[in-house]
Amino acid sequence: MIDGKRRKEEKRIKDEDLFKVVDSTIDSRTYLSLIQLARKLQIKEYYGAISSGKEAKIYPALTKDGTWYAVKIYYVTTAASKRALEKYTIGDPRFKDVKIKTTFQLIETWARKEYKNLVRLYEAGVSSPRPIFVYRNILVMDFIGQDGIRAPLLKELSEEEINEDLYRKVIGELEKMVNIAHLVHGDLSEYNIMVWDEKPYIIDVSQSVDLQHPNALELLKRDIENINRFFEDHNISVELVEDILSRLKISNVNSDDVHDSPR
Repeated sequence: MIDGKRRKEEKRIKDEDLFKVVDSTIDSRTYLSLIQLARKLQIKEYYGAISSGKEAKIYPALTKDGTWYAVKIYYVTTAASKRALEKYTIGDPRFKDVKIKTTFQLIETWARKEYKNLVRLYEAGVSSPRPIFVYRNILVMDFIGQDGIRAPLLKELSEEEINEDLYRKVIGELEKMVNIAHLVHGDLSEYNIMVWDEKPYIIDVSQSVDLQHPNALELLKRDIENINRFFEDHNISVELVEDILSRLKISNVNSDDVHDSPR
């Protein structure tokens, strides 16, 4: 009996050692899920949040072999996710049969949606975090940055780093996202593009929709306008929205032509 209690206590201490920074926003169910993920993915340590938004926080995690992951934890109670799920999921053919009965099921669906979108981007060769695993309200991705320090966002770059070449690269990734992955980001801006080694990475794709979504064209135009506005504000010459749209295959796309599982 004593040995059994000792083993349980040793296991509790070992699990607690996973977390270098205790985050009071992590509920008990998510905490247990993180422990299960640590065992599955050989994660040695979770560190403090490096990004916080309306729907989720992102934490760096270090594996036993020295690999860094980005762990995105979706809040288990948030009205923002419910509004976003309704706005960006209704009309997406991939989720037409989804039945939501509880708030937690809604959050799980939102996490799976971002995972599926990241898989599409990865298979299409779009610069974005490679999806590793999704479990309940937790999404694990490749870490963009080094040694637990994230890459800067587009909005965080210096004036010297914001140039015409970078603009062309961002538009090129947007074109691949639409023409090959058959997705529209839906909220693209300087706040959800990372830049690492002069290469833009598209992030935060939970709201991204299939081209068959009824609002796909409207969302795409807004994405392009947002990117053009940012670069114009930094005195970079940009293309007309119509010229960019002319290269994008926004109509007559069959969603069965794309895949939702990694190779």
